[in-house]
Amino acid sequence: MTIPNLAGVINKDDVFRKGSGSYAADYVSWARIANHLHTSAKGWEFHLKPAPDGGHVWQAPDGSAYLVSYFTGPEDQATPDFVYPCQDNRNQPIKFDKVSCRTLTDSHRRALCANAAFTFSLGYELWAREEIEEAKADTAPSAPAPAEAKPKPKAAAKPKSQPSELTAEETPLGDADLKTIRSLLQEEPVANRNKIIKAFMAEFDVPQGELITAHITLPKHQRFITERLSR
Repeated sequence: MTIPNLAGVINKDDVFRKGSGSYAADYVSWARIANHLHTSAKGWEFHLKPAPDGGHVWQAPDGSAYLVSYFTGPEDQATPDFVYPCQDNRNQPIKFDKVSCRTLTDSHRRALCANAAFTFSLGYELWAREEIEEAKADTAPSAPAPAEAKPKPKAAAKPKSQPSELTAEETPLGDADLKTIRSLLQEEPVANRNKIIKAFMAEFDVPQGELITAHITLPKHQRFITERLSR
């Protein structure tokens, strides 16, 4: 079975940055990955394999959830199964009975990107943390620039890329938002604050003994708390 090799197809114009500080990372959106497949691997289609009990979410022996995907080709080819876990924002596995429609759709897009790298080497550079080339210009090359009188300063090292595909809802909160929500929580009357903390720990599976401030990282966490403030 001949499978297209799409290594080197993505370029720096495809890559964008999400998050800030220690959360900053480079990504290629699932939509661009899909577009490259439509353009450079015509006739190949992405599929989720149905689980034995129906639906598309499979259950691992420990009760966590995963997806099984594969590609079919224009000549009835079918690639081997590719397993991808359903994970939360901390890359921890999600239990089968906790999978929501949002978890399923986000995991589907991420599985597409991961399987595209596994099967076609599309975007493998992000996973392997290799340098990505500049986009090739369609026009004729321009005349060379005059020699510089002084050597250019060395460019700052570029941050390492990370393979992931985050949605807007999964983009970590900025420092200002984190400071605000934690301050509001601290100013809340003790009785209601404790009630919010208890509800938050139950909703987002915060381990007993851990502070919830370390788990307030996403817009959904911010909304959950602000909707329960007494003022």
